[in-house]
Amino acid sequence: MSGVLKEDRLESFLKFSTSPNAECWWQLKIEAEDLRWIQQHLGCWLEGQKRFPTIPAQVAVTGTLYPECPWCDRVVFVERESAPRVLISLGGEYNYHSAYAKARKNREPQLSPHGLFRNLRAGYHKHAFQFMQQFGPLFIESETRFPGDSWWLSLTDFWDRHARFVAVAKLWEDRLNLNKLREHWASIREQHERLDRAGEAPLGYIPDPIHKYIPFCQMPWQGGTYQLETFQANALLQQRLVYELVQSELILHTQDCVLTWTAKSLSQDELPYLGAFEPTRSFTSLWGVLWELFGLDTRQYGWRLCQVCGRLFYPKDRRSVCCSTEHQSLWSKRVWARKHRNYMRIAGK
Repeated sequence: MSGVLKEDRLESFLKFSTSPNAECWWQLKIEAEDLRWIQQHLGCWLEGQKRFPTIPAQVAVTGTLYPECPWCDRVVFVERESAPRVLISLGGEYNYHSAYAKARKNREPQLSPHGLFRNLRAGYHKHAFQFMQQFGPLFIESETRFPGDSWWLSLTDFWDRHARFVAVAKLWEDRLNLNKLREHWASIREQHERLDRAGEAPLGYIPDPIHKYIPFCQMPWQGGTYQLETFQANALLQQRLVYELVQSELILHTQDCVLTWTAKSLSQDELPYLGAFEPTRSFTSLWGVLWELFGLDTRQYGWRLCQVCGRLFYPKDRRSVCCSTEHQSLWSKRVWARKHRNYMRIAGK
């Protein structure tokens, strides 16, 4: 009898020594038929606006999700917003670090939240909901976080934050390609007002305990015409600012990180007194998680774009520029052929 009680106590202890939700986030409850409806009726950006009501910006969006609630009651457009607001429902949880580890192991960035987010087609609402079906919303406006909790999600905010993340990611991806880097900086300058709104502070700012936010690095368009022209003509300045901006973005968007402690899981063969605790970084938003994982990628070989097919992949080593051996071989042949043509052209002269 005492042996049975001892096993029961051990089983009870093991239940409480498994990792809590410190590294977990919540998916949205979305079915395949929901995605088909979204694709058909919402399309891209404001394509579905004529089918649904549009309300003034100063009017609060109200309404709760009820059983068998049709999608026509779950969509509303707001004046001066670039995408609809949608009434969504919370689903189950998953471990985002496990997803990241799987992505690194399989060399597939899209298996991780930040990799799939980087690769979304901007403004295509079906892609947004496919992302949230797998990895969840950027923020959860529910205190309980129970399955079935509902709230109105702003797709305008979702796509604005996507634009900011992708803009910074492209700078980092092409920091050694001067031609592409020049194009990326020009693109950021053109849409910087939108990017500045997509976060707690403008580009180049970091949190400060006294002033709330302070500038960490100055954007070239903030310093006048001369400074902008100097920046555009100096590749070294453009590359240096990439590192400063990426650092400021990592600091800014991971400020909701909470250092907590989790209990190390024990196997059935281990005794309770062998348990231990480990420090764990926990986040209150998926937005913070995306930047955390992006930052972790900078410590090793981050993702790259395949030179043949354009697909995101994690390289085997620093020399890999293609997603597969076949594409790597094809790319090497193309590079050799290009060099050979250039040599023959020069020799012919």
